[in-house]
Amino acid sequence: MKTVKKYAAFTLIEVLIALAIFAILALISYRTLASVLDTRERLQKTSAVLRDQALFFSRFENDLAAMLPRRSVNQDGLVEPALVVEPTTNGNAPIIRFSRAGFAANTGLEAAPQRIGYRLNNNKIELLIWEGIDQAPRGVPSAYVALRDVQSLQIRVLDKIGEQTNWRNSWSPTNEKIDAPVKLPVAIEVNLTPTNGGSITRIFALREVRGAR
Repeated sequence: MKTVKKYAAFTLIEVLIALAIFAILALISYRTLASVLDTRERLQKTSAVLRDQALFFSRFENDLAAMLPRRSVNQDGLVEPALVVEPTTNGNAPIIRFSRAGFAANTGLEAAPQRIGYRLNNNKIELLIWEGIDQAPRGVPSAYVALRDVQSLQIRVLDKIGEQTNWRNSWSPTNEKIDAPVKLPVAIEVNLTPTNGGSITRIFALREVRGAR
């Protein structure tokens, strides 16, 4: 008498259950991976934004550190103060402009003293650089994007008269004598609002400068 071997086999229901479990695990794994990738992408974008903001403030601080107490002759032939801060809604007009020393490591125009400014134009902070402190008639500055995705830019100055200090929204002395020493504020506050919300404020102390007119 022959012995009949019996083989274990999966029933259709068991196969369907296994496939369902596999599908659920695959879906969970996919969603987890997608969440990780989305989180990494958001972190990269956030890191890039924070890096660009840090670079902007670093550049702005370096420009202020190189500020010169030197008045400027503008393209209309008028004498401007060494530092001018003017709240403006005109995208072509700088909110702040001042004279600064050139870059010692460079040659040519960049090594010479410059007249520079910053403005907000179409949600971008632009750095304006004129060819020199004194401008040629109809002179137009070169514009470079310093920071993108900015909703608003506000600048204030801290004025000191005697022992009293006062924050001012503008700085454009008009009653200075041409041969009088240049007067500068003691600090500058920059407040910007990125387009994605929030607000960033930085205060920069100005070094005491003497000698130029």
